[in-house]
Amino acid sequence: MKEFLKNDTISYNLMSFTGYKTLILFSLMTEGPKSYFDVKEYFENQPYVREKFSMDTMRVYMNSFKRAGCQIKRKREDGVSKYWIADNPFKLKLTQEQKKSVIKIYKTLVKNLSAEEIIELDRLLLKLTNYIADEEFVGEYQRASVLKKENLQIVDQLLDCCRGHKQIKVAYNSPYSGVKDIEMVTKRLVYNNNKLYVKASGLEYNQDTDFLVSRIVEIKEVKDQDENIESCKEVTVVYRLQTDGHVPELIQSEKLLEAGKDYAVISITGNNIFYINQRLLEHGAACTVMEPEEFKKTFIEQLKEMREEYDND
Repeated sequence: MKEFLKNDTISYNLMSFTGYKTLILFSLMTEGPKSYFDVKEYFENQPYVREKFSMDTMRVYMNSFKRAGCQIKRKREDGVSKYWIADNPFKLKLTQEQKKSVIKIYKTLVKNLSAEEIIELDRLLLKLTNYIADEEFVGEYQRASVLKKENLQIVDQLLDCCRGHKQIKVAYNSPYSGVKDIEMVTKRLVYNNNKLYVKASGLEYNQDTDFLVSRIVEIKEVKDQDENIESCKEVTVVYRLQTDGHVPELIQSEKLLEAGKDYAVISITGNNIFYINQRLLEHGAACTVMEPEEFKKTFIEQLKEMREEYDND
């Protein structure tokens, strides 16, 4: 341990290597069906193992799991045998108070973490449900899960694309026009109002848009961003909000610039003017646009047009 603290490296002398590999294989087998080739590839690429894993070695480990009380299942897909641990004796037992605390802590955490951190937390807890002998609790957690309605394969693909700001084409199930192809340059995943979105620059209108992940049917194409595409121009709008003593709830693109007894000065930044307008209109008469002057004039003209339309009805 002293060696690890000094050098920040792992060596065979610092751990039970057999025990470490046992835990890795146990974790893989509880995730779902795995073929020998899946396991072999994983061990060859695992950063602290990186060694060949023979079929005989796998049999030894699987027999050890059986003797420890694990229930091993096997099935064949396309002529390939796959194995998994369907049940094991290493189950956790939680009291009613502990169950309530876990769900409460989870709901609190997702309000304060980034989307990527929420996904990692969700996966960790979903993995832990394999070791909890309480179907009622597992069901309660799964109902609270951020990922309960998401296609996990698409979530993984989007995470990878956002890290490299890839340009992608997706089949998107729009509530207005049905399934259609949309091209976008991915930026990051965001979690707002209990929903997961991918923030991206839509190439059709060249502006940032939050696309609901659950509406992405398929990612059809992934490539590096086209260098000829112009970056979306962002605008920062500053507005004064009458709060009547309440603390204003800000969205991710907003910042609190000043707070008084009954007012707040807030900035909102983005390149999707429609979304900025919608946000300002949400506040109704309590909102006054301060700057920039050009946006202010345009916004006032839009309000006048809306008023005229209502007067003509």
